[in-house]
Amino acid sequence: MNENIHQNQEIPAGAGKAAAEANPMRKIILMVGVAIALFLAFTAYSVHKSIQSSAQLSEIRDLYFPVLERVDANIVRLDKMEERYLQAAMIGEKDMVGEADEFYGQADKIFGEMDKLYPERARDIAKLRDDFKQYKTLASTTSLAMISKKESVGPDASVRMNKALTALKQQIKDFRKSSYDNFVSTLLESQRTTKVNLYLGMIIGAMNLVFMGVLVFFIRNTVRMTAVIAEQNATLELRVAERTAQLSQKTNDINAMLNNMSLGVCTVVPGNKLHPEYSAYMKTIFETDDLAGKDVLEVLFANSTLGVDSKDQVAVALGAIVGEDAMMFDFNSHLLVGEMQLKGRDGHNKILQMNWSPIKNDADMVDKVLLIVQDVTHLRELELAAAHQKEELDLISQIIKISIGKFNDFIDSANKFIVENRELIESKQSIDPEVIAALFRNMHTIKGNARTYEFKLVTDAAHAAEQHYDHLRKDAEAIWDQSTLLQELDAVAAAIARYVEINEDKLGRKGRASDLLTTRGTFVGSEEIASIRAMVADLAQRGEGTDINALQKAVNHLGLIPLQRLISGAVDSLSSLAKELNKPTPAVDIVNGDVAFNNTFAEALKISLMHIVRNSLDHGIESPQDRAAAGKAEQGQVRFACERNGDALELHISDDGRGLPLHKLYEKGVANGVFNGVERPSPEAVAELIFQSGLSTAAQVTQVSGRGVGMDAVRTFLEKEGGSIRIVLSKPGAEFGFTPFKFVLSLPATAFSS
Repeated sequence: MNENIHQNQEIPAGAGKAAAEANPMRKIILMVGVAIALFLAFTAYSVHKSIQSSAQLSEIRDLYFPVLERVDANIVRLDKMEERYLQAAMIGEKDMVGEADEFYGQADKIFGEMDKLYPERARDIAKLRDDFKQYKTLASTTSLAMISKKESVGPDASVRMNKALTALKQQIKDFRKSSYDNFVSTLLESQRTTKVNLYLGMIIGAMNLVFMGVLVFFIRNTVRMTAVIAEQNATLELRVAERTAQLSQKTNDINAMLNNMSLGVCTVVPGNKLHPEYSAYMKTIFETDDLAGKDVLEVLFANSTLGVDSKDQVAVALGAIVGEDAMMFDFNSHLLVGEMQLKGRDGHNKILQMNWSPIKNDADMVDKVLLIVQDVTHLRELELAAAHQKEELDLISQIIKISIGKFNDFIDSANKFIVENRELIESKQSIDPEVIAALFRNMHTIKGNARTYEFKLVTDAAHAAEQHYDHLRKDAEAIWDQSTLLQELDAVAAAIARYVEINEDKLGRKGRASDLLTTRGTFVGSEEIASIRAMVADLAQRGEGTDINALQKAVNHLGLIPLQRLISGAVDSLSSLAKELNKPTPAVDIVNGDVAFNNTFAEALKISLMHIVRNSLDHGIESPQDRAAAGKAEQGQVRFACERNGDALELHISDDGRGLPLHKLYEKGVANGVFNGVERPSPEAVAELIFQSGLSTAAQVTQVSGRGVGMDAVRTFLEKEGGSIRIVLSKPGAEFGFTPFKFVLSLPATAFSS
């Protein structure tokens, strides 16, 4: 029994060894299995994340960047369309409408490209495309209508156009913001994924090294298993290294993208500090290598031209945004600087455009703020150069419409009045009503002549000066500010000089055609004319032949300016004024106009005629609708007639308009204290009020009229040269109301030759 028991207790040596070896082998196999499982899991996860990261980068490269670029391009094109339509309406150029339509065509093509790039947002793009087309249609139709003046353009058209433009701009802004947010979130997600993969790879690698150490401990006495484990460990390390290298490559790709962008990209973290990770271009823009962890105000705004208040507002805004609810960004983002100038080390200023975006967590809290900085200095310089070039082209288009002779006449006349006004301003230290009236007359004449040729720069500057003169005339508390008056006068002179510069430098028109007399294609100088006249006068004293007298009469006409030419200068002003007033250009009828005037009187007469005909078209001749209602032709008529009155010549000027508003003139006279309102003056006395400085029947002041200066200037200029002007009513003693009339200009014998 004992023997049997002993036998039963014996364990075969081979079996014990197998059992002893089996237990560590199971542990080794288990550990190897765990290691392989972890490796396979990590490999699968890494491959998945690598594919995801690659897809994100591809999406950034192939979708978001192109879409953002195209959205920005269409924003610029929309601004250009708005500018062209506005310019077309203001200056009456249909070509501007065509340019705007070209911008629309380009924008529509871009929307088509965006639709292919971004099919997920096809509905939004289609909406933008339709609204863009709707705005183009409204703007083009409205602009063309305003240019043609064939029909009245009501305020509803402008309201609809502006409403469509505002809605379109907001939609494009919202679309760009959402696309930009997708770009930022995708970029940040790609960065986070890459970092997680890198850290996870390092952890898995470390774990595998631990497992390999344990394996070595268990199989130290088993050469075969050691070899197997060593081989497996080497293979595993190689794969981990490969995956780590892949993750590192992805990280390098993202860093390369950030470091090669022509954009400054950084983030602001709590405490208004800059995050250590930022694009390399930040160093280029701000000319420093020390950015990480620095205060935003210290790094970004230290060398900027921003004031202290603006910098403090940025600091306060960031403090209220970072770490707070996302809605705080909406409340405070207006305090963040959108554009600023930065002083460079080379002494030149940079213009930086800054775009701030919140980076939110799952709880809709702002963890940090993304800042993208772009150097737009060159872009702004190009915009300025383009604006300057456009201004030059506009001025050239204005100048080339008229002959060099008319241009020089305008410049000479304007400069003469500039000199007179300067002398008047410098001669006084306090307000003098007579001086103000003279300033008004001269400046109003400059403005009227400038409007004749559509010289907008001069017109605007002259109108601004008139505003100041009107303030001095009407405001009892106004102060005579000689410096301001001279500055305004200098602005007018500068505008005139600008036209001269363009005329001479760009067009090469430096001749003085106004100093020459054209006779059958031959130019005869003023000095030559004087010499010929002296020779003929000498011949006339020696003999009394009729041939000599006829020759003398003919020579006396040399150097004189025909009435037809003077009237043509005034008529030239009617076309642009008629367009502005939405009236047809009136017809001109001249009776007995075979009269010529010397240069001295011709200038005063030319200016006077300009004021008179413009006054007729603005105040006398009715609108086409009113004329049609009164049974008149839509086109008005202005009539000039010369009549002899002894040695003098009378020039009668009239129009077929509704006549002089005697009732309005009377009301103005009572209001100004000219009439007492009790004794009723004669209609003739009331009519004389149109020559009173500062009195006008216009309902409001415009760049055309309303100052009560024009007719005062006419009387002053004529009387200065020995002439006169009076008004003759067609119905003497008529009741107050609209009364037909004519102007009668009396011209001395020394002023003309017939």
